[in-house]
Amino acid sequence: MTAQLDLATVLLLHKSSFLVGALCFLYLRWQSPRNEGLGILAAGFLFLALASTLAGYGEQKLLPAFLWTLSSFTLGLGGYALFWIGLRRLSGQSRRRADWLALAIPLTGAVVGLITHFHVVNYARASAFNSGAFLFLAASAFAVVSDRKGEPLPVRTIFAASLTIGAMLCLVVVVGLLRPAVVPITTTYAFFLLIISHFAIALFALVLVKERAEAALRRTADTDMLTGVGNRRWFLSQLPRLGWKDDALAVMDLDFFKRVNDRFGHQAGDQVLIAFAELVRANLRATDCFARLGGEEFGLYLPKTNEVQAQAIVERLRLATEQLHVRFDGQRVALSVSIGVVVGRGVENSWEELFSMADAALYQAKDAGRNRVIAYAPRQDSFAIDISTARTG
Repeated sequence: MTAQLDLATVLLLHKSSFLVGALCFLYLRWQSPRNEGLGILAAGFLFLALASTLAGYGEQKLLPAFLWTLSSFTLGLGGYALFWIGLRRLSGQSRRRADWLALAIPLTGAVVGLITHFHVVNYARASAFNSGAFLFLAASAFAVVSDRKGEPLPVRTIFAASLTIGAMLCLVVVVGLLRPAVVPITTTYAFFLLIISHFAIALFALVLVKERAEAALRRTADTDMLTGVGNRRWFLSQLPRLGWKDDALAVMDLDFFKRVNDRFGHQAGDQVLIAFAELVRANLRATDCFARLGGEEFGLYLPKTNEVQAQAIVERLRLATEQLHVRFDGQRVALSVSIGVVVGRGVENSWEELFSMADAALYQAKDAGRNRVIAYAPRQDSFAIDISTARTG
C-alpha cells in the first residue's frame, strides 16, 4: 500500500479533501445561516487547500523553496487556527473574541521563520506544522465534547473521535519525522489516513448541523409556544404505558380564567398562563413532568411519588398560586387553581384510566368551591380526600 502512494498523489488528495470540506461548509452556511462558525470553517479549509497547493508546486520545483516553504507553513497553520475558531463557534453556538488570538500562533511561526529560516529544513518545518495541527485538532475535539452537556447530540461522540484521530495522525507524522524507527507506518501513509480524517470531519460537521435542526424541530413540536413548557403531545409521550404504582398524576385548572380574559383582555390572560407555568416549573423536581394540556388546563406527572408526597407537592403549588402576583395595567389579577390528583396503585391498565381519575377529582374540586386539591379515592371509599380543606381547616 505504501509503495503505491507517492508524495505528489497524496498532496493532490490532501488538497482535494480540503476543497471538498470547504464546499460542504459553504453549503451548510447557505442552508443553515444561524449556525455560527461555518463560514470560518470554510475559510480554514480553503487556507489549508491553498497551503497544500503551494506545497505541491514546491515539490515539483515550480516555486522557489524560500517562497513556498514559508507561505505554505503559515497558510496551513493559519487554516488550522481558523478551523479551531470556526469549530468552537459551530459546537458552542456562541462568539468568543478571544478565540481569534489563535491566529497569533501562525503569525509567530512566520516571524520565527523569517528570522531563523527553519522552514527551509523539511523535517523542521513539517514537525512544527504538524505539532500545531495536533494542538488545534485536539483542542477542537475537546470543545465538541465539552459542549455536549449543553447540547447532547449523538453525533458529538463520533465527531470528537474523528478529530482525535486526526490529531493523533498529526502526532504520528511528527514522531515519524523525528524518530522514524518508532513509527510503524510511513509519513506518506499517515498523510493519506489524515485525508480520510478530513473527509470524516466535514461529514460529521454536516451531521451535527442536521441533528441540531432536527432537535430544534422536536422542541418546537413538543413545546407550548406561549408558556414554554411541554405541550399535551410531549406530556403524553413522557407517561409510562404500564406500571403506575407509586406514580402520581395531577390535572390543574386555573379558576375563573374566562373572567380574567373578559375583564382584562386576552393579553392579561396570556400573562397569567405564563406566570403560572413559570411558578410551577420553578417548584418541581428534575424528574417531574409538567405541561400545558390546553387552554387553562395543565398536567403534572410525579414519578416515584407516594400519596403523602404527591399531596404535599400539589398543595404547595396551590398555596403558591394564591400568592402569585400578576399585574396588568396597574391592577393585580387574583389567581387560584383547582387540582385533582391520583396516585397509581398498580392495578390501572393505562394512563387513560389515571387521567379519568384525576379529571374526576378535579371536577370534585371545582364543585366543592374551587381553589382546592382533591385526591381521587377508589369507588369503594365513600369520599374523596380534600387535601386543601384538611390542611387549611
